[in-house]
Amino acid sequence: MSFNAGASVYHRGRPPYPGEVFTILAERCGLRPGVRVLEIGAGNGLATGSLLAAGAHVVAVEPGEHLAAILTAEHGGDRLDVTISDFETAALTGPFDLAVAATALHWLDPVTSTGKIGELVRPGGWLAVWWTDFGDVERPTVFRDRLDAVYRDLLPAEAGYRQSRSYMLDTDRWRRQLTSGGWFGDVTVDVISWQQVLTPQSARDLWSTFPNIAELSPGDREQFLSRLAGLVDDLGGRVEDPRLTVVYTAARSGEPAPSAAIHG
Repeated sequence: MSFNAGASVYHRGRPPYPGEVFTILAERCGLRPGVRVLEIGAGNGLATGSLLAAGAHVVAVEPGEHLAAILTAEHGGDRLDVTISDFETAALTGPFDLAVAATALHWLDPVTSTGKIGELVRPGGWLAVWWTDFGDVERPTVFRDRLDAVYRDLLPAEAGYRQSRSYMLDTDRWRRQLTSGGWFGDVTVDVISWQQVLTPQSARDLWSTFPNIAELSPGDREQFLSRLAGLVDDLGGRVEDPRLTVVYTAARSGEPAPSAAIHG
């Protein structure tokens, strides 16, 4: 719940998802006006706005009341219903045409979550989950090499940038989880490569949202963020930082889901 505690910083610091994500949802997963979408872990609405812009009716589940308040303030309307609850315990009524989880699936119980999603999505519907990796080891930069020194000083247990491995690129893990129980069929993986331009302030805002930074002592956290901002400033005040957004999609298979409300 650290994201909820710092909801305003999260809202200010996290970048939007690339438009290609929603092109995939439209062209492959049937995102269009009138479809019913279940959004799991909606946060402040980084994905919700694009789902609504496509004409969908969205049921957004978000456990953090502060993030949910921002979500409602930014995107509230007659096509958005917000449920403040953990997904596992939320009472939800299907069927949905599409379920999505943007930077959220890793917080769910891997044993039970796929089954609950499968019960809520109609046969022939879709599940789409994605994350943005804030970095790309295949595209090292001077900024990232210099940032490694800050990590070594304040978070010495973490791997250096060039040695890191993102959990979102563990395709075997996510294929197993998404296909468990036979609810969803073959998984397609799309990797979208892009760049985020950072300023000293936007770098501070973004890194402030990362749990490992938020959990530092106040003094170490401020030292980390100040040195981070200083690196950007030393490199001209603007740096292009690589990003990968990894999208997993799978079609719902099997027998029709129960029509009653589903509880955790």
